[in-house]
Amino acid sequence: MDCPRTPSESFRFVYTINRDFIPFALVSILSVIRSQTRRCEFHIVHDGDLHDADQSDIGKLIDANGASVAFHRVGDQFPRQFAQHSDWDVSVLYRLALPQILPAEIERVVYLDGDTLVRGPLDELFNLDLGDSGLAAVPEAHPAVERLGLPPESAYLNSGVLAIDLATWRSKRTSEAMLDKVMQDPDRWVYPDQDILAVQFAGGWTRLAPEYNVTHRFFSGPDALPLPTPDPPVIHFSGQGSKPWQTWRPHPFADEFWQLAEVVRDAGFELPNRPQKKRRWYQRGIAAAYRNRRRRIRQQRRDKAAAERQMRRKMLQARDREMVLQFAGEMTVRRGPFTGLCYPEAYSHGSTLAAKLLGTYEAELQPVLERLLAKDYPVIIDVGGAEGYYAIGCAMRWPDAQVLAYELQREARAAIAEMAAANGVADRLVVQAECMFGDLFGRRGLVICDIEGGEAELLVNERAAEAFAESDFLIETHDLFRPGICERLHEQFAATHDVTVIDAILDEERPNHWSLPELANLSQPRQAQVLGERRAGPMQWLLCESKHPFPHRPDTAKHAA
Repeated sequence: MDCPRTPSESFRFVYTINRDFIPFALVSILSVIRSQTRRCEFHIVHDGDLHDADQSDIGKLIDANGASVAFHRVGDQFPRQFAQHSDWDVSVLYRLALPQILPAEIERVVYLDGDTLVRGPLDELFNLDLGDSGLAAVPEAHPAVERLGLPPESAYLNSGVLAIDLATWRSKRTSEAMLDKVMQDPDRWVYPDQDILAVQFAGGWTRLAPEYNVTHRFFSGPDALPLPTPDPPVIHFSGQGSKPWQTWRPHPFADEFWQLAEVVRDAGFELPNRPQKKRRWYQRGIAAAYRNRRRRIRQQRRDKAAAERQMRRKMLQARDREMVLQFAGEMTVRRGPFTGLCYPEAYSHGSTLAAKLLGTYEAELQPVLERLLAKDYPVIIDVGGAEGYYAIGCAMRWPDAQVLAYELQREARAAIAEMAAANGVADRLVVQAECMFGDLFGRRGLVICDIEGGEAELLVNERAAEAFAESDFLIETHDLFRPGICERLHEQFAATHDVTVIDAILDEERPNHWSLPELANLSQPRQAQVLGERRAGPMQWLLCESKHPFPHRPDTAKHAA
């Protein structure tokens, strides 16, 4: 995690901690120091329970690792009576008052919770334009939007990682406004800091990509999200009972935490031992040894299967690149509604590239798209944008529409931006990370959705009729991951839309449907390889056309499939 440092202005990080949390916050602080490209300056905000000896010990450890630290005690004017109305420690609100607590010469800080692990440079957070709000955070889906009475298009945020422009907050007296809200209705706040920030900035704030605050949403439960990047810069051990020092349950980044914890422990700070799974009486002796052996064998089989899948994935990627060079080396889509779409490099996220360049990718949808081209959409939203095939293709075919592409994966977002520039549509394309229900609420346009089963969380909602009635939707459903989701969405949209079901064609049958001259000399199995899309199973799309029709475009030049 160590990064070479360049001589420049220090990065300023803020932690608000009490005495009990010192060792865990120090693990986070060490992770910051070892991962940044600049010298780090830390500001620790406390309520007076960090004694002089504590501050001295903390300062020695931070100084020994090439950084500096300053301590700031919260003044008596802070509304500590909030604690009478909440189970939360009042220190949870200190981040709201940072412009008042920190010296006036400090204008930009990154606030971090003490249970974060920083693994990569955070230069972007210090260089980001924070706009009129002076705040950047990672959004997350949360029912608090309705509980707080916020507009349905509002987004909630996780306050574990915040980039704050203190100068903006000072000029607008933002802290004073938020602290007034605290005491006007102290019983309203279930998650005090996040709730108040969500209410204060309901009009908008700068969204950070999810890799800057990877919470338990990416690790726990059957519906866990895929990591936005294999090497996320910030891990947040959020969730009570799920932190590395609280549970023996595996976490993919727990080992990194405990490696730094040993450094903190060696410096004289008390840290609990790593929790171990308790062994019951029936987990000892010969029977337990037999069970453990069987578990090891099963794990070895799983590891072998995972390695084989990885090898197969690499083999298929290599085969796809070979087919691209052989049959579509010019890297431009040859036919279909997106004819002329240029790929700057041989990269396709989560799907085959050869079929896209040949113009047969999801060709079942081409008649639908040609028909939709007659509609004058002011906005087109691509949820699950991959490398940008649909988002940029639509931007080219609807030159007057604003296009938004949502893509969770960091590598794919970069590819969308690169391909948008290569095709001259970068000025009309906005790329975001995670799409929330509020992002679609009340929009009027075309929504294309392909998020590998995530459509269940995003689109199934009791307010769907109100939220989605004005837009057309083209949704790839994944019953294979979410049994019954196609039927559920069909039922939900039927009241407000005309719904059509479109079945996907299996790979081995695709040569029977599309005969391409460049593949004429190939056998049918080989054609199936070239045209195949390698789906995990039968798929369907739902075309949901709003019963509030769109105006027709006066002229739409069509491309023959």
